[in-house]
Amino acid sequence: MRNRLLVATVGTVAIGVLLLGLPLAVAVRGVLTTQAFETLQRQAEQVQVLFNQQQLSGSERRNLLHDLAGQFDVRFQVFDRVIRDGNRVGFLLTEDTGEMADEEVDFTDDLDAAFDGELGRAGRDGVLAVSVPLRIAGVPQVLRAIAPDDELRSSLSAAWLSIGGLAITSLGIAGFVGLMVARRIAMPLEDLAEAATALGEGDFSARAKASGIPESDQLAAALNITAERLGILVERSKSFGADASHQLRTPLTALRLDLEALQLAGADEALLGAAFSEADRLEATIEELLALAEVPMGDEHIQLATLVEERVESWRALALAEDRRVEVSADPVPLVRGRSAAIGQCLQVLLDNALEHGEGTISVTVTSVESPLVPERGWVRLCVTDEGEGFAEDSVPGRGLRLAKSLVQAEGGRIKVQRPSTVCLLLPAMGVEAGRLIQPSVVEGELR
Repeated sequence: MRNRLLVATVGTVAIGVLLLGLPLAVAVRGVLTTQAFETLQRQAEQVQVLFNQQQLSGSERRNLLHDLAGQFDVRFQVFDRVIRDGNRVGFLLTEDTGEMADEEVDFTDDLDAAFDGELGRAGRDGVLAVSVPLRIAGVPQVLRAIAPDDELRSSLSAAWLSIGGLAITSLGIAGFVGLMVARRIAMPLEDLAEAATALGEGDFSARAKASGIPESDQLAAALNITAERLGILVERSKSFGADASHQLRTPLTALRLDLEALQLAGADEALLGAAFSEADRLEATIEELLALAEVPMGDEHIQLATLVEERVESWRALALAEDRRVEVSADPVPLVRGRSAAIGQCLQVLLDNALEHGEGTISVTVTSVESPLVPERGWVRLCVTDEGEGFAEDSVPGRGLRLAKSLVQAEGGRIKVQRPSTVCLLLPAMGVEAGRLIQPSVVEGELR
């Protein structure tokens, strides 16, 4: 945001400088050029007055031109015109060298205007020329004053450098002001983002600072109120979780004591093993549900194959009690981003579903998969399959699968039912953009 505000401010000023500076530079050039021509014109008119008022011979005129040229630092020439082949041709009679100059020259625009009785001006080849009409002994002639344009160029360069310096100064001031304004606007937003990030990570003591900007202060006040309310709710949730944990563990402990008493009494070992496994699973489920009830402190990086092996072990005993097996096949896959408690609960739902409603061997597979729409995004697929008839076409998935769906979607993944008897979890691998779900078109048969 800072960069955008800075670029916008400097860009706006730069456009203004161009819109004002370019016309100003053109106007200055016109003014200075006009002043240079007017100065040269005044010098030519002074000589014009002397020539028109005095009757001078040719040598006197040459000497006068020579003296005036040295005085004004200007070159003077006197022209006549002749008609040749129907065209007017300029003829140089004399100039300020003090010698007779009898040569034909090009009939330029300034000479043409002066022979017509008007003032003529021309600028080319590094010189300025002004021509005025003369009348010597009743014969119309032309006086031309010529001066180099070095002084004009120097004045133009100085003026344009001044305009450029003002433009650069304006851009510098605009950059400084834009930087201050951008900082003034961006810092409150950065503080809000920092407070919101801390709040999202579970720090409910985080508070946004007041900045003096009304809109930003309103957001800060709303965020602070939200943080305070969430902190109260989380404290209540923790208190309830502690109470619930105590209330749930008390009967579970009593159940374990009863099972141990039955074991000492010589009860059937297979049934007791299944009962102990079920008690272990129940305890693990309680722990995970209580963990899921707490505010998440950020995503974990999970090795899915390891998690599956740990969770499947207790289900193998339950499956063995029903004369069934649980087999695991895991390919090398990238780490998964999510919470192990949530993914573990989803896996338990799938295993429970296969054990309760399926038949035969239960197969758990872990493989990598790529999105056909976005190949650079990696995903990991966890599937649970049994050898039963699976879901009927018109059946509605039960509450367990709906719970698994909500849990896996909260971790940025999806659940996929592949009839007849396979249910898969699609989980984002490391590097997938946080919070972005797989496109529904990619997950055919998605549980809805």
